Amino acid sequence: MKILGIDTTTKSASCTILNDDKYYTKNITNEITHSEKLLPIIHETLKENKLTLDDINIMAAINGPGSFTGIRIGLATIKAFAQVKDIDIFSISSIDLISYVAFKKLNVDKARILSLIDARNNRVYYSINTVYKNEEGKIIIEKETEVGNDLIDDVISTNNLENITIAGNCVDIFKDKLSSISNTLYDLYPTTEELIDCYLNINNPKDYIYNAYSLDALYARPSQAERMSK
Repeated sequence: MKILGIDTTTKSASCTILNDDKYYTKNITNEITHSEKLLPIIHETLKENKLTLDDINIMAAINGPGSFTGIRIGLATIKAFAQVKDIDIFSISSIDLISYVAFKKLNVDKARILSLIDARNNRVYYSINTVYKNEEGKIIIEKETEVGNDLIDDVISTNNLENITIAGNCVDIFKDKLSSISNTLYDLYPTTEELIDCYLNINNPKDYIYNAYSLDALYARPSQAERMSK
């Protein structure tokens, strides 16, 4: 199995290839160069593995929420590849993938997880998921809430956070508020290796399979231009 995974939803863009049983990853850390450097790192990763897009069995991408521009760059790239090569795309939201990663860290059979992504100005993208294993050991993610974008204080005050694990890339930023709610906090953002691992271990990967025409971005908030036009 050969899988190509990318993520451009944050300042750090990443490309990973699973070549049989080994992962090969390259990263770039400057958000403003994603459009210039994403294709070169994909090319380099393929070349170092002596592969071409023709060798890839499936592609994987995070479809948001996150950086508005970054999401568009990543999805435009992966959808172009998928269209030309007629390859399926496994795509999952950053929110659900955070829940998946946090659940694996917990090493339990079932957990409620509040996933958070920094949206700046004390706002977060968030969702609450119940995550558990089935009898075959595959991981199931069930949504308690849809992905939202609110002030962190509103998230805390308007949701049932009993017996909750909290994970995301802004947990340390809001640690003073969150530590009074949960004893289990993970400051993390998923890697492209974890994206591919999710495809391999989630119970229902077919529910997350798209093609170049059916895959849409999950912004969870209007763009800055749309907000300023109102």
